[in-house]
Amino acid sequence: MRLPILLAAAVALVFTPLAAQAGRLDLYVLQFTDARNLDEVAAALTEVDLDKVTDSDRTETSVRGLRGGWVVFTQSFGIGGAGSFANVTRLTNQRADVSGSLNGSNLTVQIRILEGVKVGLRKYSESSYGGSGSIAGGVPRIVGVRQSKGKTQEAIKGRTRIVETEYTTLVIARYRP
Repeated sequence: MRLPILLAAAVALVFTPLAAQAGRLDLYVLQFTDARNLDEVAAALTEVDLDKVTDSDRTETSVRGLRGGWVVFTQSFGIGGAGSFANVTRLTNQRADVSGSLNGSNLTVQIRILEGVKVGLRKYSESSYGGSGSIAGGVPRIVGVRQSKGKTQEAIKGRTRIVETEYTTLVIARYRP
């Protein structure tokens, strides 16, 4: 009669520290069509609730550092306090593979987004985003930055011109124990 009670108490003691260390990892990939000052963006992250700002395809905020961005990816999932993790999400013809590791407050993450199907003649596109950094404190942190320049051709009323564009892509992470 006492053995099941003692066994249940022992199981509770063993698994309580693991449950206490489990938390939630929030990942965001935001893209801007201009060069961004990273200090300004980091300051803006402390002023807004990213869950509300990234609730559509565009960043919905009046805070200058995050205004005018595109939401490429956002996901939240449960994660243990340390070790490797992997998560796969599929929505219609889009698939997102998230993998990485969390050691203490240091996060390394790789996000791969695949659109389309890799079967037959159908085309697909693949985008990769990643980064690493400290995510201590439970506040959103920039863990990956990619700034790039490109040229596009624009046609207006029969005239074409080359337009130079700059892109800033940010990987932002937040861990809440």
